Amino acid sequence: MTYQGLKSDLDVLQSSYQPYRDDPGGSDSEDESPPQFQGGPGGGGGAEMPYGDQEVMIHMVPEQGKSKWSHIDDLDSFFSKVYDYHQKHGFTVMMLQETLELIQFIFVVFFTVFMAECINYPLLFKDNLPTDYHGGKITISEIILTVSFSQMRFFTQVFVFISVLFWLTRLIVVIYHVFQFWDIKCFYNSALKIPDSSLDSVTWWEVQKRLVAAQAEHMMCIHKQELTPLDVYHRILRFNNYMVAMINKSLLPLKFNVPILGDYVFLSTGLRFNLELILFKSPWAPFNQWHLREDYKRVNRRKELADSLKTHILILGCVNLVLMPVILLWQILYSFFNYAEVIKREPGSLGIRKWSLYGRYYLRHFNELEHELSARLSRAYKPATYYMDIFVSPLATVIARNVAFICGSVLAVLLLLTVWDEDVLNVEHVLTIMTVCGACVAGARVFIPDENLVFCPEKTLTQVIAHIHYFPVQWRGEAHTYSVMAELDMLFRYTAMYLIDEVLSPVVTPIILIFQLSHKSQEIVDFFRNFTVDVVGVGDVCSFAQMDVRRHGNPGWQVEQEVEHTVARTNHYTQAEDGKTEMSLLHFTLTNPGWKPSGENERYLAGLKEAAERDVAQLATMPEDEDNPMFSSISGLEQMGGSYRSLALNVLNSVPSPPPDGVSSPPPPPVPSPPPDTATTSYAPVLRGGLSRCAGPLTT
Repeated sequence: MTYQGLKSDLDVLQSSYQPYRDDPGGSDSEDESPPQFQGGPGGGGGAEMPYGDQEVMIHMVPEQGKSKWSHIDDLDSFFSKVYDYHQKHGFTVMMLQETLELIQFIFVVFFTVFMAECINYPLLFKDNLPTDYHGGKITISEIILTVSFSQMRFFTQVFVFISVLFWLTRLIVVIYHVFQFWDIKCFYNSALKIPDSSLDSVTWWEVQKRLVAAQAEHMMCIHKQELTPLDVYHRILRFNNYMVAMINKSLLPLKFNVPILGDYVFLSTGLRFNLELILFKSPWAPFNQWHLREDYKRVNRRKELADSLKTHILILGCVNLVLMPVILLWQILYSFFNYAEVIKREPGSLGIRKWSLYGRYYLRHFNELEHELSARLSRAYKPATYYMDIFVSPLATVIARNVAFICGSVLAVLLLLTVWDEDVLNVEHVLTIMTVCGACVAGARVFIPDENLVFCPEKTLTQVIAHIHYFPVQWRGEAHTYSVMAELDMLFRYTAMYLIDEVLSPVVTPIILIFQLSHKSQEIVDFFRNFTVDVVGVGDVCSFAQMDVRRHGNPGWQVEQEVEHTVARTNHYTQAEDGKTEMSLLHFTLTNPGWKPSGENERYLAGLKEAAERDVAQLATMPEDEDNPMFSSISGLEQMGGSYRSLALNVLNSVPSPPPDGVSSPPPPPVPSPPPDTATTSYAPVLRGGLSRCAGPLTT
């Protein structure tokens, strides 16, 4: 794949926007003309007429032969809804979920107002008893007050008014979704021949296969005769690929050095919403649906556009600042109602780790759908948790043991007294003390390691890397150090830290927008201009999403004999960090086995395959202390157990043993796999959500 009219890297960075052309031959043509719209793989198949400097193929569809889904105006939205429909299990489940969310919102608002305005708290806590009270039980009807809307506090009235406006907006959106997804349901049933009853037994790979085949009959896209899996991914992940690229290149200000805490990464749901709004979805965003605005493609407008973008970021930051009290109140209420019962039942749940929102973007490949990312990170969850448990602080362990001892002792005594005489519970605050002590004991156990576990940092980290596909050079041989643990900790954080980030998001988000992101406007404008390409039949996409190892490859991730030939046009600015281009290309090829790469990408994959075969062949003659990447990967798979262990054993058993010295004999046949041990065999985990969560085909 090459880019017409680019004679050097300087041209790529300083010239105005250049259209993209998919050149399977990888030739470096000097033709300055933009690419033509092709009617099919061979470029023919229709009459062509001039339109400006391009030749555009006009596809004429007879009115009587038109399908309901012919020439869809917004294919990005259509394909995204097709994907969401499959992942969310069909029309009935989706609409029920959205309806219950509306009801849940009403409950939260009503219950909050009721608790704030309609409860007689002095009577409830017996601080202000009525004159006719003679020691009996207080009934519910006595503590409930009847308050009209006009009698409520001003802040409560504002809260109710804003909540009603938001709920009405959501109601309109839900009604709109009913009509939209009913059309998607008809598309699944009629065009894809997938009834709702079979939806959960069909993988996304099969849905995508039928979607690509449906192009021939329905001509959903009129700019191309045939669609490819990459076209579908580009449309669904157009803006996600930009976000992944900007985070990979450290363009967005998300890392901070906080006193006492040290390096800290902040990316909340609210901040992500604001970033998507300012960059992709607002009326003043650089993107207009699937096209980058023409002004952003011209280098002579960069200063003016940067100033305009900075102004819009500042305005959005000020709007967040004004709405901060209401958003903060809602965030606190939602977090309380959502997590209070879980924390009460399992206080240690706050000490459970989860992949942070920043980690999900940082570890995400280009052109990787959400269910593919979730499946990959879910496989890395157990080894990552096991690895992070190695680094429990001895100081925290000592403190936790003493806290657990003291609180456990108090709780035990109170429990014994309660068993002896239940009137102990009537003593003021006794039940509160028991609850707090129980929570402290459960929380302290998180910091007390299991004394019977044996930790192997290098092997455990290898298992993690096998799935997160992220391995900085400085991690090699340093798995036992706190510096590596701290880097992984930014990606794999405690649930408590995630909850704190979400609660503080209304306060931190406007600060980041006003004081950090606004100063990045020039770099953002340059990024969109330099890393946007026009793909025929798709529109403007992030050039990193093309997974072009020649332009965006990292020399450190190339096969040795192909380095000079493959990445001759890359540099530090254009290359993706940490081998993301190469890993994305490999992952997409494995997930979509029917997709055929072209040019340098195909040569890179062929060289990678040869290198892997050489590593496998060396396993038989390799000394135990010699480092071999393939052996490390296979060992990591074997340690995970289940189907991964079987796969690793099959690879190892297929390696022939070397002949004795001085004897040349034909290689022996592969050693059969040993029978499974029924006492120790572990099966592959069942995916939550069924086949809809599977990445790629079930069999290849």
